[in-house]
Amino acid sequence: GSLGIAMVCVFIISYRRGFLPGLITGLIMGLLDLADGFYVVSGHAWYYAFAQVALDYWIAYPLVALSGIFTVFIKKAQNKGQMIFYIILGCLVGGAAKYMSHVFSGAIFWGNDSASFAWSFQGTSINPWAYSFIYNIAYMGPDIFFSTVVTCLLVSVWPKIVLPEKKIKNISQQKEAK
Repeated sequence: GSLGIAMVCVFIISYRRGFLPGLITGLIMGLLDLADGFYVVSGHAWYYAFAQVALDYWIAYPLVALSGIFTVFIKKAQNKGQMIFYIILGCLVGGAAKYMSHVFSGAIFWGNDSASFAWSFQGTSINPWAYSFIYNIAYMGPDIFFSTVVTCLLVSVWPKIVLPEKKIKNISQQKEAK
């Protein structure tokens, strides 16, 4: 895995347009990531490689669109603080869903008999689910954090990216009234 800002694109579309457009954006991002170069380790059977590609690319990125379930709350937010709270919550939900897809991919693929070499450390066998959980959090944790920060900064500086102009004026007027 690696760090990047691909999730930011899915977050922004999901918040601006909702879950379905975010899902489509996530699928496109996953296919672009796959086309850019993918990493598949051949397993005991072809279906392990298929499952790995599906979980790491076709499913993982679209799951980020789950952040879009918070669109209603973001658009109903009474102030910028509430809006940012729901954006953070959505980023965490979408990022966690993508993370879990990678965990399943790693555990299912590396947990098969032909890949048992990856699960031994100094003679001690490591549970494939535990290893996948730890391995994926090592890069997905910082990726979720970084993408959340970038998304919040973008929305703070440029609220129009997720909100209709009318809603921005209402929030600004409430701020000035205080």
